Amino acid sequence: MKFTTAPSAVEPARDFPKLLPHGRTAVRLHPRRGAPGTYDSHIGGPPLWPADEAWPDCAGHRDVNGRAYPLPLVAVTQLTAADFPELRFPEGTDLVQLLWCPEWHDQPHPAGWGQACRLYWRRADAVTDPLAEPPDPEEHWDHGPDIIPRACVLHPERITDYPGGEELPPALAERFGAWLEERDLPDDLTTVPGHKLGGFMNWCTTDRPGALECGACRSPLELFLQFDTAEWRLGSWGPDGAPHRFRPLEERGREPVDGAEDPAREPVGMTVGRGGHGGLFVCATDPRHPASFFTQ
Repeated sequence: MKFTTAPSAVEPARDFPKLLPHGRTAVRLHPRRGAPGTYDSHIGGPPLWPADEAWPDCAGHRDVNGRAYPLPLVAVTQLTAADFPELRFPEGTDLVQLLWCPEWHDQPHPAGWGQACRLYWRRADAVTDPLAEPPDPEEHWDHGPDIIPRACVLHPERITDYPGGEELPPALAERFGAWLEERDLPDDLTTVPGHKLGGFMNWCTTDRPGALECGACRSPLELFLQFDTAEWRLGSWGPDGAPHRFRPLEERGREPVDGAEDPAREPVGMTVGRGGHGGLFVCATDPRHPASFFTQ
C-alpha cells in the first residue's frame, strides 16, 4: 500500500528559498502492523539471523543476589539495500539489523541516555541456514514491553526534511521562526516526525549535544533511524483546522484513536523516551562504528 504525506504549509522554493540548501532526503517508513518475512525490511519482525551465530545479549544486568544475569537483546529493525538504496552499506553487505536492550543505558559518545543499540551489517545470501525462532522478548523482559516493537511491514516514502533551529545557522533560524509567526503558520517543514530513515531530529526535550562525534574516530555522527511514539499528533494542524500534515492522505477517512491501540497512528506500539521520539546516530565515515541512541 502507498502512503502519501500532505504538502507543507510552506513551499521553500517560493516562500523561503534560503532553506533549500539545508534540505535532506528522508524516508518515512510508514510502519503498519503485519507479518513481515525473514528476508523483508521490517520493524519488529523476524531477522535473517544465522543459526550458527550466538544471539547477542546485554550483560549489564544482575539478579536479586547481585550476580550477572545476561538478557537477550530485542530485534528491532531490519533494512535491505533493495528497499533502501540510499543507505551507505559497507562493502560486501546488503542488509542491516538493529538490536537493542529495552533498559535505558548511558550513551558514551557523546553523553546521553537511551537504549543500548547494536547494528549488524550482513550479506543476505550468505545466511544459508537462518535461525528458525529468535528469542521471544516477552519471555525474558517482564518490565520493558513499552520499548519492544510490534511486527510491522514498511511502506517507504521519500520526502525532503529540513533541520530545526538548533541545526540551522542562528540568524536563519531566527528569521524563519519570525516569518512563520508573522503569518500564523505551523512549522510542518522541519524535523519530520514518525519513524524515518535519515533526515533531522527535533531536540525538543534535551539540547542537542554540542559535539555529535563518533567515539571511535571523532567523525561527525548523523541520524540513521528515528523511532517515534506516534506517526503524527492528534488534533488539527494550523489555523484553518486542517488535519495534521503527517497523517497520510490515504488514511484521512478513518477516525483516529488516542493510544497505542491505533494501528495507524501508533503502529509500532512503543513508548519512546518520555512519550516522544529517539534517534539512532551512526558514524558518517564508517557506520560499523558503535552507534548511539538519543531519546526525547
